Amino acid sequence: MTNRPRIDFYVLQNGSPNGRFKLACRITEKAYRARNRIFLCTSNLEESGLLDDLLWTFSQSSFVPHQISGKEGSEESSVLIGIEPSKKDAIDILISVADKPIVDFLSYPRIADVVGFEDNEKELGRSRFRYYRERGFEPSTHSIRL
Repeated sequence: MTNRPRIDFYVLQNGSPNGRFKLACRITEKAYRARNRIFLCTSNLEESGLLDDLLWTFSQSSFVPHQISGKEGSEESSVLIGIEPSKKDAIDILISVADKPIVDFLSYPRIADVVGFEDNEKELGRSRFRYYRERGFEPSTHSIRL
């Protein structure tokens, strides 16, 4: 990719059960409505399952069709959930709730990194922010309340 990616950090400003995952669902819904291809990046299969469930239930007025990455027919979905995107996936926005930074972030036009409200989530978010900054990128930060 020849262009520099846009990196945005969305920092949750209030406590809520599964808050960062719900925030990721809101960001996903907005990106989906804008007709983007989205990959929701998680740290493990448990988080992938949680996001899979939440995307069906986080809003009564919302419908975000999605698939777990790697399952049959998933290549047709504009919203995929998984631990790591396949190199063959065409992705407009990578939304991350993972604890680690996206190592190959230059491969994506946009990264949306979701940071939870809890102290440990904030510390992990600061670490990811430093990772991008140390590589010459200045991510934007957005404070969000659910």
